[in-house]
Amino acid sequence: MKKYWSTLHLFQVLCIFIFIRTSSPLTQPNIYNLLQQSNTRPPTANASVPLGVKLGMYLESLGNFRSSEMSFDVDLYVYMSWQDPRLAHNFSDYVLINNDEIRKQIWLPDLYFANARQASFQEVTVPNFNLFVAPDGTVAYSCRCTLTVACSLNLRYYPMDQQLCSIRVLSYAYIAKQVNVTWFDKNPVRFNEEIGLPEFQIEHVSNAYCNGSYQYALTENSYKSDDFSCLSGNLFLSRSIGYNLVQSYIPTGLIVMISWVSFWIDRRAVPARVTLSFTTLVSLTTLGNGLRFGLPQVSYAKAIDLWYGACMFFVFCALLEFATINSYMRKSEKFDSMAKKMQSVVLTGRRGAAGNVVDALNDDWCTYSTENGRKSFSAMVGDIFERAGNAISPRRNRYRGLKTEKSPRGYGKPDTVQDILSERIKFIDNEFDFDTKEDDGNMAMSIYDNVSCRKDEADSSSEETKFSTKPKRNGTNGTRKYIDKSLNQSGQNDSLIVATYFQISANHSRHALKIDKSCRYLFPAAFLLWNVFYWWYYLVYTKTPIDK
Repeated sequence: MKKYWSTLHLFQVLCIFIFIRTSSPLTQPNIYNLLQQSNTRPPTANASVPLGVKLGMYLESLGNFRSSEMSFDVDLYVYMSWQDPRLAHNFSDYVLINNDEIRKQIWLPDLYFANARQASFQEVTVPNFNLFVAPDGTVAYSCRCTLTVACSLNLRYYPMDQQLCSIRVLSYAYIAKQVNVTWFDKNPVRFNEEIGLPEFQIEHVSNAYCNGSYQYALTENSYKSDDFSCLSGNLFLSRSIGYNLVQSYIPTGLIVMISWVSFWIDRRAVPARVTLSFTTLVSLTTLGNGLRFGLPQVSYAKAIDLWYGACMFFVFCALLEFATINSYMRKSEKFDSMAKKMQSVVLTGRRGAAGNVVDALNDDWCTYSTENGRKSFSAMVGDIFERAGNAISPRRNRYRGLKTEKSPRGYGKPDTVQDILSERIKFIDNEFDFDTKEDDGNMAMSIYDNVSCRKDEADSSSEETKFSTKPKRNGTNGTRKYIDKSLNQSGQNDSLIVATYFQISANHSRHALKIDKSCRYLFPAAFLLWNVFYWWYYLVYTKTPIDK
């Protein structure tokens, strides 16, 4: 009996010892023994059921957006969880592991960032990770890493654009039938509310899936294709226009407005208007080169390119307006100079003018070697003076009874003074290159002032064909008498022609002034309409709200 009680007591002590061993902290080394075992295979009890891996991320900071490279930097925390029955233990709480050597012995999901150009694991001051193992073998793993993520930018609406940048996560080796990666059920993607970007604003973030079929196990003659798990963390960004507004839009708009100052400058001040027009054009070109410096060379036109092109168009139109004004003012000065010279001749006396005309005719007379030629020349001169000396109606300013085949209004219709003058001016410009400068103190009177006789021909001729400034033949004397008669009969008409030249000069000047005054209001109105359409189109019409 005593032996029986001894055996029972020993059994009770053994049971108590076993209970204490299994429930005391002395069992802690068992989990480390399990962790020190190398587990390189996914912890799947059933090969037909994939291992489920949950993932989430927290964006700590964003920055260094490079439009030319289409990339940005992001510092984020990655959270993953899965169940590994091989790591199950009998502790009542999670077991913390922060030893990098032990972490390397545990199987981890082989996830990578598909669109990251560069990625680094933070190791200052120690490797930034933690790993918790639950009693049932559930593993919670997190780490901190820095990425340079590629983001394909659509710059068609730059700088009023909205961009969608994604961070894609995939399993590198395991297909979806082996390892199925999914997002956390609640708030899988979050970001730091204190993130402040100089060029963008974070509208919101979202999560999505990008599962697809990929090729793997590639050889020269064969490959495999299957579905891989793919997760996409989306960032919706809206560009801030403040920088471009201050550096691009306002300066170019002011340059366009400065080009309008030429409309208020005297239309005769050619150097001032030329300097202003070309200065604004060069300044706008320089600013345009700076606008495109930090942007990629895309094949389509951006919103800021359209703005720059419109500003260049307005400045160029201002330059064309100056060219038109200059053309009118040159015509005005030409007719004004002609009128002043004719007026001077009229005021100083018609006999001297007749002598000047005859002297010019005598110089040209020597080019006609035959009597018929000289008669033809006299008839031509007489016809010109006869047309200029006809009576003019004070009410309609028309030549009465004149019929000419050269009349622009048709045969048999009277020519106006403007028609006759236009024909004379055309004859001056095209045939004799009318000279508006004074020559040796004598002012030009006739269209023949620039015609002179060559000395070699005059000197080599015989006594019968030599002609001096004083006519010796009857033909020349007849021409002088005819010119004297014409000048006496057309004294009043000469004054009218002078007045007409002054009137044509004034009309051209007034036309130039009218164009300047019209452009003073036309250009600002057109630029204002362009601004209204431009900002409405890009800020209202094409601005699509982002679905959160």
